[in-house]
Amino acid sequence: MTAFVRWSGLAFCVAAVTTLALNVLVSPHLPEGAFAVVAASPTYFLRQCIAAVVALLLVFGLVGLQISRSGSGGAFGTLAFVLALVGQITLFSVEYGQAFTVHDYALYAPNALNAAMADPHRPLALGALIAIGVFFIGWLLLAISLLGSRQTRSSAILIIVGLPLAFATKGLGVYGGMVASLVTGTGWLLLGLHMMRQRAA
Repeated sequence: MTAFVRWSGLAFCVAAVTTLALNVLVSPHLPEGAFAVVAASPTYFLRQCIAAVVALLLVFGLVGLQISRSGSGGAFGTLAFVLALVGQITLFSVEYGQAFTVHDYALYAPNALNAAMADPHRPLALGALIAIGVFFIGWLLLAISLLGSRQTRSSAILIIVGLPLAFATKGLGVYGGMVASLVTGTGWLLLGLHMMRQRAA
């Protein structure tokens, strides 16, 4: 288990750096226009592939974090972990699906894709919204549960601030994504480093 926790900490660190790189180096090159135009681009496919990898890394990071805490978070911490894990897994499925399914539909049935995404009550858009919502709530609650430990307090604060920033800075486009990923990513990075140091001692 010790080795798994160390690798999970590394997964957090890699996810943090990759998230920032994704928003700085890849997202700015996405084309403008209707959703199908964006989703049909090679840049979108690359972005979603990388995003899926990041989401999967965070899944491993979460499991390792829960193991390292050894139940110290209590019932609230356990509930927060479950919600964060469910949100993270569903978000991975969305990112993966957007890379290998939505991208293909954008190439061969762009009008149908635009129509599906235009209605937030249709399964395609609704599924993504549910995944994002559970991810957001789960991570927010998990970060709150981490505030009780001095070693993880800084990470928790950064995550608590960074997650809402993704919505608050949405009007800034790719620049908002850069800011949000920098803050949240730093929280993940510090959390991962803490896990690696804690178990290496």
